[in-house]
Amino acid sequence: MSTDEIFKDIGKKIRQIRQKQNLTQEELGEKANLHYSYIGQMERGDKIPSLKTLNKIAKALNVGLDYILEGPIKYSAESSAEEAINEFMHLLRTRPARQTEMLISICRNIIDELDACEKEEREK
Repeated sequence: MSTDEIFKDIGKKIRQIRQKQNLTQEELGEKANLHYSYIGQMERGDKIPSLKTLNKIAKALNVGLDYILEGPIKYSAESSAEEAINEFMHLLRTRPARQTEMLISICRNIIDELDACEKEEREK
């Protein structure tokens, strides 16, 4: 994979994250203290950002720099619990506060149900 392809992929990831958060290029530019046209050029792979610039964008998008550079951790049966936790934390950080509260509540309810099922199974 060439350097150009790598930076095009990074730009695509930034665009995807920005759009998931319903941010315009202008809004992301304001949050990262960058001009919106630079954001567009970077998302298209026309400009190669410095590590410092990528870090600003990561902070503005509330994601880790590693997430932009390497992508999200994909959970599989072979993955460690820590990888799953990191992925879940990323998902929570990218959602609005109200949605985060709802997701945590849903997880608690699922865990309570799983615990109840396990207890019921043990008692049989």
